[in-house]
Amino acid sequence: MESSPLFLFERSKAQGRLILQDRDRLDLLQRMSTNDLRGLQIGAGCSTVLTTATARIIDRVIVYHRGETALMIANYPQIVVNWLRRHVFWQDRFRIDDHSGELGQLELHGARAAELADGLISGASSLPLHHFLEDSARQLIVARTFPLLHEGFLIVAPYGVLESLLTAWSADERLQRADDALYERLRIEAGLPAAHHELTEDYIPLEAGLWDSVSFSKGCYIGQEIIARMESRNRLAKTLVKLHLSASAQAGAPIQAGDETVGVLTSVAEPLAAQTGVAAVGLGFVKPAFAARGTRLRVGEAQAEVAPAPLIVNRESE
Repeated sequence: MESSPLFLFERSKAQGRLILQDRDRLDLLQRMSTNDLRGLQIGAGCSTVLTTATARIIDRVIVYHRGETALMIANYPQIVVNWLRRHVFWQDRFRIDDHSGELGQLELHGARAAELADGLISGASSLPLHHFLEDSARQLIVARTFPLLHEGFLIVAPYGVLESLLTAWSADERLQRADDALYERLRIEAGLPAAHHELTEDYIPLEAGLWDSVSFSKGCYIGQEIIARMESRNRLAKTLVKLHLSASAQAGAPIQAGDETVGVLTSVAEPLAAQTGVAAVGLGFVKPAFAARGTRLRVGEAQAEVAPAPLIVNRESE
């Protein structure tokens, strides 16, 4: 791979774009999700998790405060819409609508992503994580997002605007349009949990490394008691790790230490770069006693080693 690649990903089908409106649009999320949205300023966003009563992950979403409305990026948009509508009280003034059919989504990842983002809206390169700038004339939003490679930016706009951007960028030799397979390889290397893999009701946010999405000082929300108890006692049943594998394996395969099953492989892909003895890279959940870097494990016929990964837990402060 190039030393400084710049990748463009089409993400409109992978995630959904929801618009929240009316007086209680953020108050409902405050009492329904794990993070503290009380101090969220216009132009800022945050990641937060919707959980069941037993603290299982429904979805990890990103919420952007736009003033009179909020934009939510959801992995399971219809599930999120139904879940929030189900918990609206009679006195709440709240509306949520799925605008995925009108608004599309792109992501830029790479060492020069900030330069391209600045070309869309001046100042975008200086944005902190989850903060955004908006061009109201074009209905264009540019936000800094979790970086899969060096720096990452999210772009949301009507499909016609995105098509114009793609046409304008088509002659830019620095920019490589990439597919879902490469996105998957990058996000596994980055240690980023994803829908249908790590962001499922099989796991609790802290187990999936979503510490950046959880406030331990806010008021009540669904699932809070269990999450708070896990944090205060420092007792996780499992934790997300990155693995280097000596051979290919299938997601869903058990992870073993000797004859003991200690976890499950949830994502796997080819490594981004050739490494001696590494045929595949994966993410999986293991018992905390087996999560230390360098721990030797096994997945089927493949030898596995716990590898360092810039897991999402460290991203919010960047």
